[in-house]
Amino acid sequence: METLEKLLELISKNGLALVISAGVLIFAVKFGNIGIDYLKEKTGVKKHDELAALRMQVSKTIQALLERNILRTRACRAYVFEYHNGTMSLGGLPFLKTSCVYEALGEGVKSEALARKDLSLQLYSTIYDSLNRYPYIVLDVKNRNYDMDSALGYETLAKRGVSVSVRVKITDLSRRVIGFVGVDYSNPVDDRTLQDAIGITQDAAVEIGALLSVKK
Repeated sequence: METLEKLLELISKNGLALVISAGVLIFAVKFGNIGIDYLKEKTGVKKHDELAALRMQVSKTIQALLERNILRTRACRAYVFEYHNGTMSLGGLPFLKTSCVYEALGEGVKSEALARKDLSLQLYSTIYDSLNRYPYIVLDVKNRNYDMDSALGYETLAKRGVSVSVRVKITDLSRRVIGFVGVDYSNPVDDRTLQDAIGITQDAAVEIGALLSVKK
């Protein structure tokens, strides 16, 4: 009753239109943020769904490209590693990780993709730094042409049955390094085969970089 009396008093002093306008303004201020947050959430979900659909389309193209490269390079395995964020340390510095996201195999070769997920780039710093500085690297298990980190030593490659590995960095549209594409050989390769593999893998890296780049 008291509230009604106050409302009637406001109307008599200021007019009905002004009171209604004030009420609308209060409602907008109080509940507007809820509406904005809801719209942001809906927009974010839609954007995520669109990117997820794009990823599936891109995946088919990259997989087909790797399958083609297996035939062209005569390698036993072709693959793509992407760099991604890890969790942050208590000191505030982030952990960087890499995962094998795509893989194509030669006849009789077993998959390794599931075992090569969430690998710490801190343990692979020599490879990471080399791929940032150079267009590609060649890891020759017999000749040991790189001073690799102990965690990713030539012994590890040998245990996996790898004789020679070619790795080419992948860059996005802004030239940032976002991963690498590689091919592995289980047997020693001659110079001609190696040079062909480098060229073919470099071409693949350009295509894959364009496919994995999302315009902001």
